[in-house]
Amino acid sequence: MILVTGYKGYIGNKLYNKLKEAGYEVFGIDLKDGHDISDCLPKNKNFDYVFHLAALPSVEYSVLNPSYTMKHNVLATSKLLEWAKDNKVKRFIFSSSSAIYGDGNGPKSPYGLHKLLSEQECKLYSELYGLDTVCLRYYNLYSEDQKYGGAYSTAVSAWMEMIRLNKPLRIDGDGEQTRDFIHVDDVVRANIFCMNYKDKFNGNFYDIGSGKSISLNYIKDYINKYNKVEWKSSPERIGDVKHTKADISKMLELGWSPLINIEDGLKICFYKE
Repeated sequence: MILVTGYKGYIGNKLYNKLKEAGYEVFGIDLKDGHDISDCLPKNKNFDYVFHLAALPSVEYSVLNPSYTMKHNVLATSKLLEWAKDNKVKRFIFSSSSAIYGDGNGPKSPYGLHKLLSEQECKLYSELYGLDTVCLRYYNLYSEDQKYGGAYSTAVSAWMEMIRLNKPLRIDGDGEQTRDFIHVDDVVRANIFCMNYKDKFNGNFYDIGSGKSISLNYIKDYINKYNKVEWKSSPERIGDVKHTKADISKMLELGWSPLINIEDGLKICFYKE
């Protein structure tokens, strides 16, 4: 049996459905159902794997609500780890973030700090209790069906939504900030790969990205090539980093690699004949 927290979220829902399609017995927990990890973990069930995706994932939101996001991003993870230990789970797969790097000197936001703290606890649980844990540091996820979520949306989802609504597209800062964009399907594949991996992870972490980085202006130029749009400029967002690029060498060594390159990804998101 498999537990997926945050199973109604962007990644969690796709992972949950993929596991169900593969024939696994899957149990989901999500705040959208009114179920908090802190008080609704299942009892009297034998779980082999836990995918922990539940979180409040916005850097900007964490800057504005640091203690609230710590409760849901750190304390909830701690309680889930203890539950996994007590229930003799085989492997705990933790969804982390490239936000822990900041601009190379560590977290620049509460969200990044929260993920780093949880990674350290995952490592401790592997060393102290023998619970096999692995931490996956996601970079910038996107897909053609990524939902727009208002002020805290990703750039790609916001731009797709504004194009649909025929409204101006917002770009923060000078647009020269670079990001490693990875399609959500590749992230789901990475999670399942780690579930099926035969050896122990022992609390190690792995970057999950494309291994390539492009600027927001690169995407802007692509959008302009195939769409008639208007742009408006906004200041840089607090807590945002300037450049990100995943080092996926460790995952390549294990046998996983991304399948969807950014050119194909941009085409399915923004190409209009």
